[in-house]
This record gives sequence, structure tokens and C-alpha cells, in this order.
Amino acid sequence: MYRKIENSPRMTMHEASTRYPDDYILMQMEESNMINPAGIVLYVGDDDDELFSLQVKQPVPRGIVFEGDNLQLRYSLGGLVVG
Repeated sequence: MYRKIENSPRMTMHEASTRYPDDYILMQMEESNMINPAGIVLYVGDDDDELFSLQVKQPVPRGIVFEGDNLQLRYSLGGLVVG
């Protein structure tokens, strides 16, 4: 299940991971800064496959699907999570 984010806020990947910690995030990238890229958050959801298929159907130019902070930590093996 996913939902469209109204008014599509522009933020960095780290800000998006923090704001939507329990979701997968589909973002349209605008800036390719390697340390903390920024873009527009379009959709959030609980299934990464749904967001990947949504990205293909739209299509979202320079789209990327990534995990919120809590999801990253859930699959961490105890190392550092770099966002």
C-alpha cells in the first residue's frame, strides 16, 4: 500500500528517511550531491516492489526508491547506517 504525498516537499534523502522512518520512499532526484542528494518526495509506502513498479509506470525521471530510517536499522547487522 502506498500514498501520494501532497505538495511534494523538496528535501534531502536523509531528511526524507527521518520524516518517513517506517516507509519506503519514492523520490524524484533533482540534485546529485553524492553525500546527501536532494529531490522531491512523491510517494511513500510499505512495499518497495509497489513503489518500484509505480516508478516504471509513471515514469519518474531520475526516480529512486529507498528505505526510511527504521527500515534501514531493522536490516542492519550492527554496523553504521550511512544516509
